[in-house]
Amino acid sequence: MEATVFEVIARQTKRQSEDVSLDMRLDELGIDSLEAITILYELEERYEIEIPNEIFESIKTVGDIVDQLNRILADSSPARYNG
Repeated sequence: MEATVFEVIARQTKRQSEDVSLDMRLDELGIDSLEAITILYELEERYEIEIPNEIFESIKTVGDIVDQLNRILADSSPARYNG
């Protein structure tokens, strides 16, 4: 999961994924609110999930994105993969 988030952010910011780390702030990476929404939308599509709008405001770092995705995927996991 982290690798996917790093890859999406790297592509959006025109960096190498190795240059992205969990503790980096989005604003440090030059990511504005529109770019953050684009990144989250791509992750929604990739994982076939919906990220609630209220989460957008709480995301400040790359690690925040990973944490939120882990929570959403854990919450949706039984429904998505059961049988």
